[in-house]
Amino acid sequence: MKIMNTQEYIILIFAVSFWMAPISADMSQAYDPFDWQTSRSMMDISKSTSFEYDKFGFENSNSDEYDYILYENVYDYTVQNLDGQEVCLRKYAGQVLIIVNYASTCGFTFENVCNLSKLSEKYRRQGLTILMFPSNDFFQNIAGNTAAEMLARSHPEFEVFSQICVNGKDTHPFYRFLKYKLPGAFKSKSIKWNFTKFIIDRNGCPVKRYSTKDSFQDIEECIQQLLMDQSCKFDD
Repeated sequence: MKIMNTQEYIILIFAVSFWMAPISADMSQAYDPFDWQTSRSMMDISKSTSFEYDKFGFENSNSDEYDYILYENVYDYTVQNLDGQEVCLRKYAGQVLIIVNYASTCGFTFENVCNLSKLSEKYRRQGLTILMFPSNDFFQNIAGNTAAEMLARSHPEFEVFSQICVNGKDTHPFYRFLKYKLPGAFKSKSIKWNFTKFIIDRNGCPVKRYSTKDSFQDIEECIQQLLMDQSCKFDD
């Protein structure tokens, strides 16, 4: 077998490097680790993994999420009921509201529904109303409005609306408003999980935000204080 001398070896290395260069360039263009769609398809991961959730967090960290008109209070917003009809939230003027993003198969569903139902039973006649907004942002309300209809039938004490998005570019304007008025920890613009609760006073102003696992005792104390205030500048 012939042994290459130094000059022949250098020529061979140069030829191989020259031939591989276009391939390396193509590969670097095809796979960009900072490009979500490309990286996601190359890794072949499921939509239900934590990577999808992180994507929502990234989208909601963008400063341009709130480049639109924000109204003064919740009464200026319109949502859809389960029949697809538009409902102006002004119909709840003068009431203390709890706004909740509901999911039917979340590990916190049973506890939250039971405790919210108890609050409604205890304070509804004093002016408390609980508004449930089903959301599949965390892939735990896959049945959509079917799950919402079941909730409405089994818990008529709640006001249940059509499923909406609470994160990302398709966030409902009403939830954009709530997140702007009451951001989460470290001024985060995203909803971190199902059953985040926004408390609204009798004048339609967001006053407090509670996370999924916050104490219902603290929520009840907040509700009690707000119900004591009988003034409402939006009384018809």
